[in-house]
Amino acid sequence: MKRILFVDDDDFYRDVFADLLLNEGYAVDAVKSAAEGIVLFKKSPYDLVLSDLKMDTIDGSQLLTIIRKYDQRTRIVILTGSDDEQDELRCLDLFANEYLKKSTPINILLKRIEIAMSSDTIVPVKNLYSRAENIEIENKNKRITKNGESIVLTQKEFDLLTFFLSNKNRLLTREEILQSVWRADVGFFDTRTVDTYVKKLRAKLQISSIASIRGAGYEWLE
Repeated sequence: MKRILFVDDDDFYRDVFADLLLNEGYAVDAVKSAAEGIVLFKKSPYDLVLSDLKMDTIDGSQLLTIIRKYDQRTRIVILTGSDDEQDELRCLDLFANEYLKKSTPINILLKRIEIAMSSDTIVPVKNLYSRAENIEIENKNKRITKNGESIVLTQKEFDLLTFFLSNKNRLLTREEILQSVWRADVGFFDTRTVDTYVKKLRAKLQISSIASIRGAGYEWLE
């Protein structure tokens, strides 16, 4: 089941639209502030984040920016009552997958969200580094070097390394890794797959920065 994080400070609208999403078969966590949404997102990844734009303290565009720092592939849809073109341009510049007006007919909104859910998110990202292991990932051409020498990894090994380096010093559960790297439904996937790939990474790169957290998962310590 696809998971949606819905952030909107309008209690009535949030409750009504969350019910519509539930009726469409999505699992929905609905919260009234970006701060609450960030807490939930850090605990477990979502297939899509749906956010209002105009909110107190942290608005939708700021939430978008924060989430992109944690996961560059999460689909993000801004749902707003704003008619300001600059708002729309700013969100699109920040790589929102969709920018939708709340006045759009419900059936169109739901279809746009469905399409965004299945789309790929392409976000230009800076190179990733590990100074402790002297590793660099050149994201543009997917080139990995260690101590200045090129290293060849499989696509999933590359994705796993990228995920670790994007989330340094953060505990990552096996379930979270499966959902983020494999985009897998944990209920139908063996979490031991993560252990196997971590072992491969450690061996191929001869690294010690990936710490096993007993009973929890892994953490890249740096």
